[in-house]
Amino acid sequence: MAAQGAPITAVTCLGLTVSPGPRPILAGVDLDLGDGSLTTLVGPSGAGKTTLLRALAGLAPISAGSITFDGTQVADLPAHRRGVGLVFQEPRLFPHLTAAENVAFPLRLKRMRRAARLGVARDLLGEVGLLAVADQPAGLLSGGEAQRVSLARAIAAEPQVLLLDEPFAAVDPNRRDALRRLLVKLQRDRRLTTLLVTHDRDEAVELGEHVAVLLGGRIVQQETPRILLTRPCSPAVAAFLGSATIIRGGVQDGYLAIAGALIPAPGPDGPAAVTIRPEHVSLDETSSLRLRVRESRVAAAHVRLLLDGHHVEIEAHVPPADAPPTGALVGVRLDPDQIWRFPDADSDYATDAAPVKTA
Repeated sequence: MAAQGAPITAVTCLGLTVSPGPRPILAGVDLDLGDGSLTTLVGPSGAGKTTLLRALAGLAPISAGSITFDGTQVADLPAHRRGVGLVFQEPRLFPHLTAAENVAFPLRLKRMRRAARLGVARDLLGEVGLLAVADQPAGLLSGGEAQRVSLARAIAAEPQVLLLDEPFAAVDPNRRDALRRLLVKLQRDRRLTTLLVTHDRDEAVELGEHVAVLLGGRIVQQETPRILLTRPCSPAVAAFLGSATIIRGGVQDGYLAIAGALIPAPGPDGPAAVTIRPEHVSLDETSSLRLRVRESRVAAAHVRLLLDGHHVEIEAHVPPADAPPTGALVGVRLDPDQIWRFPDADSDYATDAAPVKTA
């Protein structure tokens, strides 16, 4: 484990562009990874998440912009000189080597003596709970075991920055939570600056101290999970993060009117768009806002309702015992303290602006 007080690294990307063809994959990415922090990068398939990871690692050439580690430009450095540890979606182990030999491989490249590097490897395998399979060929490991070996191998050389590309996507769901907890423990113990790429928004907000949303080739918002969920910068970000409720209309005297009901929307009069998370929508027969249940779907501990009428659609999560039947007309209450008005009513992806800080 890294010694207390060991150097930790801040990573900054400014205007990062990757354009291997006529159209850029990344179009001016600005990203900050605080030293010793765990940041998650989330976005839809094809958004450029893996490309950004590869650019940080030195595996994809950049067309413009800068990448700095602790203020030092590294964009021109080859991958092996950046001090980066990588974990991919597939473990990519050497199947003919043992688990310990796989973990020790980066130390072999550093010309550490065999006994010493295998000793380090066994210590790391102990940390990830795999000391018992240290001498087992990697080709015989389960998927979850192989990914733990990959994680141990990535940190064996004590990298400055750890980059992970959807590392849990190919792991059995029953083992995924244990792997997530292990990653967080190892990252915190070492104060290791980490960027984890995922397409799973729940994973992103669960693991990340900060979450960066990549849409349209840019980071459109980077925030703490709480702020990101409750104060998304645009309807596109809100929708991607699981809020189906986007209400548009005209604001007068701080309120937006829907079918006789007034929704708080503080700010100037004029066109506006607001959103609210489904867990902050409830059924209340005393409410003047009446909508019809268009769809009802059971999801674990709640029932997901889609409510519509008066040209609006609102999603609500309610306890199973309170769920009305499809087609019912119900009163709907929006928690006024949880309604968020978007900074720009006309913005969908905010790709023409710098990343929005909403705090």
